[in-house]
Amino acid sequence: MSSRSAHSQRRGAGLRAQGLPAGLARRDFLSTGLKAAALGAAGPALLAACGGSGGGSSSTADDVITVGLPVFPKNFAQTTKYLAKFEKSSGIKVNLFTTNTAANTWVAVFQAISTRLAGGQPVDTANIATEGMLLFEERGALEALDSYIAKDQPAINSFYQDVNAHMLANFRQLDQLKGHTYFLPTVYNVMSMWYNRAVFKHFKLPEPAPGWTWDDFEKAATTIASAGSRYGYTVGTPVPGPFIDVYPWVLTNGGQILNADQTKCIAANPAAIEAATFVRSLVTKKLVNPPGGTYDEFSEIAAGKLGMLGGGVWPNSDIPLKQAEINDQFAIVPWPRQATSGTPVGLGGFPMFKNSTKKAAVWEFIKYSMSDEYQSQVVSPLTGGVPIRTSIATSQDYLKPYPAGWENFTEELSYSTMIVGVPNGSAVENEISTAWEQILTGAVNPSDGMHSMQDSCNQLMTQSV
Repeated sequence: MSSRSAHSQRRGAGLRAQGLPAGLARRDFLSTGLKAAALGAAGPALLAACGGSGGGSSSTADDVITVGLPVFPKNFAQTTKYLAKFEKSSGIKVNLFTTNTAANTWVAVFQAISTRLAGGQPVDTANIATEGMLLFEERGALEALDSYIAKDQPAINSFYQDVNAHMLANFRQLDQLKGHTYFLPTVYNVMSMWYNRAVFKHFKLPEPAPGWTWDDFEKAATTIASAGSRYGYTVGTPVPGPFIDVYPWVLTNGGQILNADQTKCIAANPAAIEAATFVRSLVTKKLVNPPGGTYDEFSEIAAGKLGMLGGGVWPNSDIPLKQAEINDQFAIVPWPRQATSGTPVGLGGFPMFKNSTKKAAVWEFIKYSMSDEYQSQVVSPLTGGVPIRTSIATSQDYLKPYPAGWENFTEELSYSTMIVGVPNGSAVENEISTAWEQILTGAVNPSDGMHSMQDSCNQLMTQSV
């Protein structure tokens, strides 16, 4: 699932990776695109290593496939440039359509694609979060990839050997539906803490490091907020998103929102209630902005009026500074821990829609999304996430253009919790956000709020939509 809700619900500046719960706002995955930065030379493409196509007719030089991407008008030219090498090497033309919506959430993206499919407009594939896999598979809209994978099995095996084993195991457990594979993940987002190094230096605070604690975090936030004109941290605006605002605190306290197979909400567990209590205390102590409203965390942290904010890759494109300034002023660290280390993780990739008449060509595009070239040069700018291939994501060529601590995104995968789709996910996502917001504003106490979240979500998950 979020696979990031499409973007954090904090503001509507593009889809962000929220976490990947099927309707749960997951990964602010699809961001407006990272600031352009040279990502290093590409290695040999997997595309060349994969021989013929899988099931279906073979692709031809006359093939045109329609691909949905989170592309804003100003980014179309750059996106076309990124895909030019694929078109030249394969002879397959990519016809792009944008999946962005006014709501800028994964749910809205899924609705937009569904409307396009229902209207008979061409959709061969689209970059979507894993929460959408369950939604579209249940509607019979996806083509199983088993036969295609079987014909290119050695190359697929090689690709998976370059993917974090912990995350891959969780993906296979939760996202292989009814014994079939509909989705090969190529990008991900986790939740980390971005902090303004200049603010920490101004207050003579030690910079956070992996393994820091809630107590360390609160002390830093308290010092920063003591000036009166700053906040130490930011809570979700206009509403908190599950992937961004809820899961990181609950998971780092050893709590859960859903059970292990994500079939039942268990949000009323003591660890989750304690996490909600802690975040509510940040509000009452005025260490964070008031919940709700239109607080612009990215502009405020750029101006030195905010010490820390939570995010995956997307803040790099949302902070209104040049890349060199971002690299100089900011750094990234894993989420502070209480009982354990933790983060949600959401995945994204390209499924094959069943109504496509260009399935062989779509499979070539899916293989391209796993290639060294795509992973090193295209993933981050195009989808606002981290390349799923470990060899790429940990290379100095990839890391060099970004702020200190970017490598933590990869290291956090070893203890990540995958967020995938749940039945009636849109309503479940909204309920988690609503209940958390009521806790933060003091409308309900943390215990009552988490019990209400649990009861309501379980009821919603039994409803057919």
